[in-house]
Amino acid sequence: MSITVEVTNTTNPITVEVAGTTVSVPAATKTVTVNNSALAAQTAETMQITPSGSLTATNVQAAIDELAGNDFRSTDQPSGSQVAEGDTWYDTDDDQFYIYRETSNGVFQWVPIMVGSAGGDSDTMDAGSF
Repeated sequence: MSITVEVTNTTNPITVEVAGTTVSVPAATKTVTVNNSALAAQTAETMQITPSGSLTATNVQAAIDELAGNDFRSTDQPSGSQVAEGDTWYDTDDDQFYIYRETSNGVFQWVPIMVGSAGGDSDTMDAGSF
């Protein structure tokens, strides 16, 4: 594998490290070609990230798994330990969208979300809510 780097109009020397190979480039316009260099293989599990917001994962695969666990699509209502406040569920046979939220002190339920005027036990979503 060959990597070509063009360095243009630098006033300071540049040091480039690729896969454990260090190349020093003096100040000036130059083209540098590094031959027989290999980049380390990366997988979603080995790519480290810094947790942000509600995510606690420290690698890409765990973050994908964590996000996937917050969203459900099925004909049956999700239940059990995998369901947490703020999760969403799309009921595929009734075409209804729900959010799992606290409806009274310590009581959590799947509440349908609708656009427009609320009726019954639905929450209303409008532009003022975003």
